[in-house]
Amino acid sequence: MNIPDNEIKKRLIRLSNLERLHTIARARIVFLEKENKELKLRIKELEDRNTDLNGRIESMAFQLEQIKIKIFGKKPILERVARKREKKIRDIFSYRRPVPTQVTKIEQHPIESCVHCKQILKHKHIKVFFEEDIPLPIQKSVIRHEVEVGYCNSCKRQSSGMLIPSKKAILGERIKKYVCILSIANRLSHNQIQEHLKDVFDLSLSIGEIGNIQSEEANNLRPEYEHLKHSVVSGIATHYDETGWKVQKEEDGKYAWVATNAENFDTVFLLGKNRGKGNIEDIGKARLGITDDYAAYKNAFLEHQLCWAHPQRKLRDLVESDEILEEKREYCKTTYEQFSNLYQKIRKRIGQKISPNMKTRFKSLFEKVSRPHSLDPTQLERIKKSLRKNTKQYFTFLKYPTIPIDNNKAERALRHLVIKRKISFGSKTQRGAETTSILASVILSLKWNNPQNWFKSYLALRG
Repeated sequence: MNIPDNEIKKRLIRLSNLERLHTIARARIVFLEKENKELKLRIKELEDRNTDLNGRIESMAFQLEQIKIKIFGKKPILERVARKREKKIRDIFSYRRPVPTQVTKIEQHPIESCVHCKQILKHKHIKVFFEEDIPLPIQKSVIRHEVEVGYCNSCKRQSSGMLIPSKKAILGERIKKYVCILSIANRLSHNQIQEHLKDVFDLSLSIGEIGNIQSEEANNLRPEYEHLKHSVVSGIATHYDETGWKVQKEEDGKYAWVATNAENFDTVFLLGKNRGKGNIEDIGKARLGITDDYAAYKNAFLEHQLCWAHPQRKLRDLVESDEILEEKREYCKTTYEQFSNLYQKIRKRIGQKISPNMKTRFKSLFEKVSRPHSLDPTQLERIKKSLRKNTKQYFTFLKYPTIPIDNNKAERALRHLVIKRKISFGSKTQRGAETTSILASVILSLKWNNPQNWFKSYLALRG
């Protein structure tokens, strides 16, 4: 079949156009495919960035909420997830005062005749009750010392019946100890101590005298303080914690550390320090430490038990937060309930023998709670990551069945100090912080170890 020349020419032109257009189209397709790939990568990058930003916003919103709670002292008005303990029903006997063990005076009240009809009474018997009171106003004692002084012709020296102070009027040892008790046990500021002594005893002390009394008493109690340091770390385990303690003329730092024996109430405080790891050495380094997950405690002890109460509180705060999305908050609630149930089960087993099967069960439940999940908010991710990272330290109690699994003892010890800090605003100088460290350690250890007779025990101490 013969094709006309003009048809061939048309077909060649068309083919040429198609080849040119194909080349252009192909180049465009390659360009679009490349652009599409780049856009997909960009979208993925933006999605990841958006996810990261949302996580950061959520985390910062939660932190801001926690800061507001600390500053304004208000918690969200939400129901607690954990069940509240039911109040015990009290009867009339639960409100009665205990019968005193020591009697200072006996008063007899006889009766011969009826107070109504004046007839002679028969079948009389004695009923006893006790009245506790204090003498008011309390009178201070003032002792006039008449010290005889003589001169020795033999050794050419002067002798006196007792050591004569440089000042004409001095304070007795009991008032000095009482000032320290008011400052530490009663948590009074210097101004409050000054007012109390003036109002109750008509005794005038300057602020400077109060500071000097405390400093002198602290120096006298240094041996007892060093003994406490040794005692605190000599038990099977020691609790450690730290809190803020402002020192106006700051030298070493603005924190207070505490270490308390897990077996008794021997406690040592170290005030006006930084948050560095070296303070653990200064306060006393135990073989087994019970602490929170603060980084300074890492690798500080041969054995380390991490506190279960801290992650439980963090999980509780997540559940009660208004800054967490409802769906995620419900998941946080489930995680909190699982962790709390495990925590309570273990607490009930403390001091008892735990079977190998039960140990495996505890670890399995712990692994389940700390397992990552797509609904984890940023804060929960961090909590779970910490739990997984420190699993071994959370289960040290399996080797030492009698030790507690929380750091509540150290926190309760610090609570006394925190209340005093709010009243006195910390210490003015590093010397004042050291003085408070010694006095608080000795006085509070005596009080917590022997609540009934600690006052007499402290008065009996000699420097």
